Amino acid sequence: MGQQDQLRLGLIGLGMIAERHIENFQELERSVVTWVADINEVVLARVANQYKIKNSTTHYQELLADPAVDAVVICTPPSTHCQIFLDTVQAQKHILLEKPMATDRQDMKKMLQAAAAHPELLICDCSCRHSRLQPKFKFVKEIIDSGELGEIYFIHHNFVRQQSRGGIEYHPQAKWFLNKSIAGGGPLLDWGVYDLSFHLGLLSDKPVLTHVRSLAVNHLDQIDHQAPVFDVEEHGVSFLEFDTGLRYYWERASNAHNEAPSETRIYGTKGGLKFSFLSWDSELVELFYVEDEGRGKATRRELRVDMSDHKGDVAALDQHFIEVVLDGVEPAMPLPLAAKHLDIIFQIYEAAGWAS
Repeated sequence: MGQQDQLRLGLIGLGMIAERHIENFQELERSVVTWVADINEVVLARVANQYKIKNSTTHYQELLADPAVDAVVICTPPSTHCQIFLDTVQAQKHILLEKPMATDRQDMKKMLQAAAAHPELLICDCSCRHSRLQPKFKFVKEIIDSGELGEIYFIHHNFVRQQSRGGIEYHPQAKWFLNKSIAGGGPLLDWGVYDLSFHLGLLSDKPVLTHVRSLAVNHLDQIDHQAPVFDVEEHGVSFLEFDTGLRYYWERASNAHNEAPSETRIYGTKGGLKFSFLSWDSELVELFYVEDEGRGKATRRELRVDMSDHKGDVAALDQHFIEVVLDGVEPAMPLPLAAKHLDIIFQIYEAAGWAS
């Protein structure tokens, strides 16, 4: 496609995140939403009317059959991603795929095989949204790449909340977030793809996982969420070892009897960092080092990330996808890399005895 072309998009699945995508694509000059699809007729009618989208359907195959659609955004619950993805590849459409890409290895393998068979299609996984497409990632990575911290040997990340229910807090109708057979998992999967995308990306995705120790716990209170099934983990903890010598302690909880803010601590042989990678948290990054090339006084310095030009994580993702398709920019999260991160999470569940 040429530099001036406009990307024509269809969206499948019209939950909360889909509306964010629609709003962004409608604001951007180089994109237009021409189709929406959802099995819920009421939601479909509301979204199509609200955003003045001409074409709507309860059968996404009708959307895929339109040769005027260049690309598809798949926003349905995770357990449905695989079949829709395979159909979209068969229809020769580029894909922006909501995370997680799949809920088990079997579906993940099918999707990877389909993508590999069609290298002409451009596919971007949404797990780069809160990680690689915001200024903090580039800022921290430049420090690490400079060698200022020395060899990175340990990363510690935690975010622990009490009586928080992930997706349903923002989208109360989406009770499927609590159902493992649909969502794939709880906070380790829902947010884990972002955590791994950010932290392993800082090391250029070179570390390869060699050993896992983990635990996962649920039923930590008896609050009625009016959900027919509530079997995802609520608190997950893992200690990961990689072939580079890196060790990574990772803790995520949506409902644990404690609280800890989102915080990452990176330890190197010459220095360290402490920060929250979330774009809406503090812009400060704390740098720890020893003066006089390690022979002087232990020192702490505050650095500030310039977030002034960042228009939001979803907006950055949608802009990035347009550039991937129209301008040939490399996807920030290609499907094989998303699968690498997802497989780590599957291994964590298996080590905790939570395998499907």
